[in-house]
Parts: sequence; C-alpha cells; structure tokens
Amino acid sequence: MLISSIFNGKNKKRIILLPHNNPDGDALGSSLALLFYLRELKHNVDLISPTKYSEFFQWLPGIEEVIVLSEETQFLIKKKFINSDYIFLIDFNNLSRVKKLKDFLSYSKAKKILIDHHPFPFNFDFMLSDSTVSATSILVFRLISKMNHLNKIDKKIATCLYVGLMTDTGFFRFPSVTSETHFIAGKLIEKGINIVEIYDRLQEKYNKNKLKLLSKALKRLKIIKKYRTVYTSINSNDIRNYSYNSGDTEGIITYGLGIKNIVFSVFFFEEKEKYPIKVSFRSKGNFDVGLFSKKHFEGGGHKNAAGGTLEKNLNETIKYFLKIIPNYYMDLMFSI
Repeated sequence: MLISSIFNGKNKKRIILLPHNNPDGDALGSSLALLFYLRELKHNVDLISPTKYSEFFQWLPGIEEVIVLSEETQFLIKKKFINSDYIFLIDFNNLSRVKKLKDFLSYSKAKKILIDHHPFPFNFDFMLSDSTVSATSILVFRLISKMNHLNKIDKKIATCLYVGLMTDTGFFRFPSVTSETHFIAGKLIEKGINIVEIYDRLQEKYNKNKLKLLSKALKRLKIIKKYRTVYTSINSNDIRNYSYNSGDTEGIITYGLGIKNIVFSVFFFEEKEKYPIKVSFRSKGNFDVGLFSKKHFEGGGHKNAAGGTLEKNLNETIKYFLKIIPNYYMDLMFSI
C-alpha cells in the first residue's frame, strides 16, 4: 500500500506539502502538523504555499518553515517539485486552488497524495478524502493514528491540528462537528496545548485597516427578505485605500448570517481591477451552497460553506447573482 510505504519505509523521501492559495487555519495547521510528523520520520520535507498567508497565523509553530511562491523563490520551488518523490495536496480538491503551482505540478513525476475533506475531489495517486469530516486536520490525525504513531504527536503538532479543528468548525459550532471532532480535540489537549492562548490568538482578528474594510462591507450590505438572502462586496478601490493584507476580508461573510431569518450570505471580492471576481457563500440549514457555487460560479465546497469565481466585473457578477437567485425561492424559504 502506497501510503504505508511512506510512513513505515526506512528510506528517506523528498516530500512537498502543498496547501491551497490563501491558506486558512486548517490548511496551515494540517500542513504544519504533517511537516513536523514527517520530519520526525526522518524524511526531507518542504512546505510550499502558492500565496502568502494571513499575518494572524504568524504565531503558529513552524510557520517560518513555509516557503511562499514569489519571483525570488520560484526557481528553488520548481527544482524541489522536479526532484520530489511525493507531493501531498492538503485541504483542497481542485488544482485551480494552487494557482501558478499547478504548472509546477506538471513538471514533477512525484506521486500525488490528496488529504482533503471537500466533496467531488479530482483523482490522484492516493486519496485520503472524506467530505463528512469537519476539517482536514481530522484526516491528518486519523493518518497518524492509523500508522500507530500517536506517541509522535507532541505539543507543536497538537497545537497545529487543534488550530485546524477550531478554525474549520467555527470554534466547534458548525453542523459538521461530531463526537469524533471532540474526541480528537480531547486527545490533542492531553498533549499539553494551551487552549486559552490558542483561542485568544485566533480571536485577535482586527487591525485598523481590516476594521475599515469591514465597515465598508457593512455599509454596502443588502438584505433580500423575500429570498432570506444578504450580500455585500469589497472592490479594488477599497483594497488600495486600506493597505490590504491577505486575510483582511476573512469573516466578513459571517455577519450576514447573524441577521434574523437570513439563511444565505454572499460576499463578492474584487481584489484587483481584473477578472475573475471571487465569491464566497455561507448558508444555514438545508440550502447547499456547494452545489450552488459549482453550478453557477465554477466553484464548490461544503454544504454550508463554499466559494467560486466569475469572469465578469464586479457589477456584472452581482447582477448575474441577482438574476439567478429567484430560481431558488422555494429552497431558501424552507431552509431550516
């Protein structure tokens, strides 16, 4: 079996860990946990990100090990891809999520191993995929457990996995949370992690520019009572005016779902004055935004959290959304 040969083999392997662009807490947490674990097994491991990560994750153990794609690092990264034995694709199921590194993957003859919890994944050489779990960090924990290596989970690995759990479950409040989620959280706490410190650091979300962007988005917020829907946007002018950093728009979309009787929240993001427009979707109850995004915005995701893009400008994208939303009147009205 391929996966066991990596973890139980005696020969050192050259391994790349690849999270999705704009990596979130689960992508970074599960990747960093694997980094520490695989290095404990004496493999040569690099963690490469297609884009920068949010400054709010600067405190994570091992974050200084992340190699971010840039003009300065692209030749080094390409060489590592060509020479790698295995590439782990972490917390994404579609190669469009790694931007320019998609081309780098084509240069490599390495075996591709998917570890992800999103539905409808592409096929790779080995698949550790389960869309029913609440975080990719759960799959990493399962993997380490299956290898009978739970004793190798130290405080650093446990902290990274716990961050993945917390961020992708909305602090353990999303419908995807199960008894397994809490069981794993308990096992990680036994490793001596400081859950109060982790919670406090993850709650440190705001700087002045981020608050200004949030203010802009809230002023533009539109409520469509008939469809129990709310939407808002940030445009490229906002980004220029407020010294945008990666992650500064994170969380904006959740404000809409806090409004009484709203079950569908949409956030349109024009990062640059060019296509595509990024669109995020969140829902409550039975309305499946993963399917909605896949059908209309070339995207996908989970039932209650998804994203996509559209090759139109911001105004055209919003008009397109407003044109199709009446088709979902019954789904939205009876979503609970």
